[in-house]
Amino acid sequence: MKTNMQIKTSQRIQTQQLGFLPQNELKYIKRNTHGGVSLKKRRKIKRPLTPGAVTHLVLKSSRAQGALSFYKNKNLVHSILRERSKKFFIEILDYVNMGNHLHLKVRFKDAKRFQNFLRTFAAILARKLTKACRGQKFGKFWDGLAYTRVLLSKFEELGLKIYFEGNHRERELGQQERVHYLKRWNQYLYRLKQIRAANY
Repeated sequence: MKTNMQIKTSQRIQTQQLGFLPQNELKYIKRNTHGGVSLKKRRKIKRPLTPGAVTHLVLKSSRAQGALSFYKNKNLVHSILRERSKKFFIEILDYVNMGNHLHLKVRFKDAKRFQNFLRTFAAILARKLTKACRGQKFGKFWDGLAYTRVLLSKFEELGLKIYFEGNHRERELGQQERVHYLKRWNQYLYRLKQIRAANY
């Protein structure tokens, strides 16, 4: 479980990454983002989905610890993910299992099928992990709505690729390794931003 300091560090890094984008792009990104614990005010807004575009999906559960950890049950998670994505024609480009949350990079051709994939994957995974059934309820499992963000450019896709690798490193090598890795890449993204700004 992350400490408050680790959470603040993670949030600061994400803020720095978004800061590399021009303000007009940043506003557009927010319009293409939905869900997540920090975006509860947008619950009643229709989830923005763009068929054919790459989408970042995050599913989080504070209860996924110990025996319920996604990472300890990684074979189950992978099996359900593969079965559900195949059923609804969802392309899983990459994903990271962080124990209490899942990051997925996906692409789909039909928004309705993606919504069905999201709904059934979350429901089946929670039920299988908790062994909840009629007469044996477990209660709320997921933290708020699933987070989705439509990626609008190759620059954003690069940022997500770096972010995924940072999470892989955190899981295998620890939080400090993730911080060092993202710091190095942030320096590169800053230089890239300067080049982009000069070409505008």
